[in-house]
Amino acid sequence: MKPRIGVYLSEQMAARLTAAAKRPGASKSALVEAALAQFLGADDDTDNLSVDHRLTLIGRQLEQLDRDLRIVNETVTLQARYHLAVTPQLPAAALRTACMLGAERFDEFAAQVGRRVHLGTSLMQETIDRIRTTKRDTQASVVGEGMPAPYSPAQEPDVHASSQIGSDAHNPAAVREGGSLINFPGKAGIPLH
Repeated sequence: MKPRIGVYLSEQMAARLTAAAKRPGASKSALVEAALAQFLGADDDTDNLSVDHRLTLIGRQLEQLDRDLRIVNETVTLQARYHLAVTPQLPAAALRTACMLGAERFDEFAAQVGRRVHLGTSLMQETIDRIRTTKRDTQASVVGEGMPAPYSPAQEPDVHASSQIGSDAHNPAAVREGGSLINFPGKAGIPLH
């Protein structure tokens, strides 16, 4: 004999259970037992993961998400602080032009983010890979020649070539994908790389 268990369901869930139990060969008890077996993991079915294992996986995913969000928060904070520190105040006559350029740059930024999200490419990972490649090349030149080779933007691998869409020779909306830091002149003509 099976034990009898009473549970409380929302009206909506109770209605869904009643409708599903009207199918031929189905009963409320069988449906609830099948749902619980799937949720808890059946002892004899190795395809189903146990609740503990599922919760462990979810916990790891949440930890990774938390780490990624902390990185994004710090990145945005540092960028905002840097931007606010180096951006000079504009005269009133230049504000309208600056706002139009800002809107154009933001549109380009949003388009790049949309493409990357759609394609699943990560600029951060591409940057990390480029830095690792540059460090390996620098270390190889130190070992091979005794002195490191001077940095040249031409040595930078073109990691964006596969995602470059509609690149223009003239980039009024800042740097489009596939661009380089050369396009961002630093203060007093010093490049920012």
